[in-house]
Amino acid sequence: MKDSAYVTDHFFFAVRQDKKDGKDVLVYCSGVNLDRFLPLMQGRLGLGSNPITSGLQLVKYELCRLALSKGAVPRDQHGPAKSVGITLSEGAWIVEPLLIENPSGMLPDEIVAFCVDSYLKKVAACSPRKDEAPDSLLTPEDMQARLNTMCNAA
Repeated sequence: MKDSAYVTDHFFFAVRQDKKDGKDVLVYCSGVNLDRFLPLMQGRLGLGSNPITSGLQLVKYELCRLALSKGAVPRDQHGPAKSVGITLSEGAWIVEPLLIENPSGMLPDEIVAFCVDSYLKKVAACSPRKDEAPDSLLTPEDMQARLNTMCNAA
């Protein structure tokens, strides 16, 4: 098992392995750069009901449900993105951290892929251009190019 991260200038999802009280845990953190992403939704929805921000929270709750179904224990955690080794680009970021105790059977790569896919589906569903989420996980570089196009065309 290894750490995993999916990072663009618009958003990131990362999972790092760690120990807490001598036991294995996973440290999860996700974030959205509002300055980069909000042009996609500008004028459509308020910040609080925006899928860019609320989508990030919903993905975290879905991850909690997945963790519980596998016998893991998700716990709210406070901390910066650097807790998972992410250096954020400039801009206003919203970050959602989570600690997963007893993560047996949960793999960082699978968690990150699950979260990226879920998040993109939520954002695409509310896109004013009705952009579709990719059928398969793009590389972070290809995703960056796609997001740049989507946000600049909005």
